[in-house]
Amino acid sequence: MKQIRIKAFIILFAALTAFSFSPEQSSVGKVSFPLGNVLVLSKGETRFRKATFNMPVKNGDKVETKKQSRCEITYNDGSIIRIDERSIYTIEKATITDDKKEVESSLSIGKLWANLKKLIRGRDSWKLKSPAAVVAVRGTIYRMNAGADSSTQVLVYEGQVDVRPATFGAGQSGLGAAPGPPRQIQAPTQVAGPTQVSMRQWFEIIKAQQQIVVRPDGSYAKSDFNLQEDEKLDWVQWNKKRDAEMR
Repeated sequence: MKQIRIKAFIILFAALTAFSFSPEQSSVGKVSFPLGNVLVLSKGETRFRKATFNMPVKNGDKVETKKQSRCEITYNDGSIIRIDERSIYTIEKATITDDKKEVESSLSIGKLWANLKKLIRGRDSWKLKSPAAVVAVRGTIYRMNAGADSSTQVLVYEGQVDVRPATFGAGQSGLGAAPGPPRQIQAPTQVAGPTQVSMRQWFEIIKAQQQIVVRPDGSYAKSDFNLQEDEKLDWVQWNKKRDAEMR
């Protein structure tokens, strides 16, 4: 009887240990710089927690910044994501190991800056979604604005990104409408008028010093942007300073 109890205890302990260290439960990064009122809602929970320095982040975590707040997240491979005030960012699924790197996340609303490590293996992927677009990268620096009207603006500083619409047909969307009431954010930089496209899937390669604006209906406008004018923005200045400090 004693041996049976010991074996049962060993099996239970092994099961609990495996659950505790499963990929779903393991941290995929940390909050490396919370500024102001930054909140985190973990998967399966109903109450937000105040973000703290070096707080682990996991799959399913939703990060929200309030007014005059910003947040920097450092993934386990050293890649950086920063979100500006009044933004909502979700880590949907991330696997970062020596053999595999697959990350999917979303910006529901607000502004995001990404400084991502270069992907080495062909099967690795890093995708960021918004209500209007999906951005795939292999290592680059870019930023995204997700508007309250569900439009999306992507500007590239280094490398290149692939952009496709989140909407493929009437009533279908990769993310749906942004949660919560609309919030006013800075309007996207004016670019050329929308390009007429069919509802079939398309994708555009956006290179350094280029931008694209994707509308909710799948139409888009692609153009160069002025780096000198862009660098006057406080959001851009802050991110470039943070990037320089981390080199």
